[in-house]
Amino acid sequence: MVFNAGGDFPSAVIDVFKSWFITLTINHQSDKPSSRGLVFYERANGNKPLPVEVTALQGTKMLSSRAFTFFGTSEYIETQTSHIEELCPTSQRVTANPLIIWEPHAKSCRPDTRQSHLAACHRVDVFSPNHEELASFFEESMNPEFDHALVEEQAREIVESGIGLQGKGCIVVRAAGHGCLILSKQHGAVWLPSYYNSKSPMVVDPTGAGNAFLGAFAIGFQETGSYIEAAKYGQVAASLVIEQVGLPTKFGQGDREIWNNCNVRERLAEYQARSLESYIPTI
Repeated sequence: MVFNAGGDFPSAVIDVFKSWFITLTINHQSDKPSSRGLVFYERANGNKPLPVEVTALQGTKMLSSRAFTFFGTSEYIETQTSHIEELCPTSQRVTANPLIIWEPHAKSCRPDTRQSHLAACHRVDVFSPNHEELASFFEESMNPEFDHALVEEQAREIVESGIGLQGKGCIVVRAAGHGCLILSKQHGAVWLPSYYNSKSPMVVDPTGAGNAFLGAFAIGFQETGSYIEAAKYGQVAASLVIEQVGLPTKFGQGDREIWNNCNVRERLAEYQARSLESYIPTI
């Protein structure tokens, strides 16, 4: 993991990250405040986010990553993917054609930016808005009623325009308690259920669930080569994040990893079995 930490970034959180035994690169920027919550910047204290640029990965193991997950506008994606193309040939450690996942910035999802997002989708393998962000490309006001068919229709327009090289990428629409939609030109629409329904008492705080979903999705795709199976990894990871305010607790490593007193691989196996009966493929 690599991130920019402002001068006020809590040292206790860094200690938690270190306890996870992950490759960790922190760029300390003592003259800047830390990002505290992207949704509130404009109407709260005016703080600016501290995005990580691909150019900052030079000289680190991160540049040889098999997957990159980005959060940002279409312009940001165009720039960062260009940097990957430029920098990868300079390092023999870099894996060819890493998986690139893009979560769009909510405020940039508007009808007038749809074309720029469609163009940027050609540069990524996975485009993953939530259902509200997806709808925002097509309409100014949200329909209060969730409509599976409408979500599929909107997602299909993105896919038909092309995602990834030769259009072989996919869209993953995260829809909270409604589950998630996976759609590509290689298979029809597939809906997977959320691990917890929206009324479950286990749902405490959804903050960070999308990030966890996409990180686990990247791991799942590396292990299975399937967008659908990767989404199952994502749903399980998200389920652990929403069980509390803040970070889940971790013990152990590998197949014996325990998060929130739950063996992740066992929860994944249970969800995989359950989703076989629950998802609805349509061609």
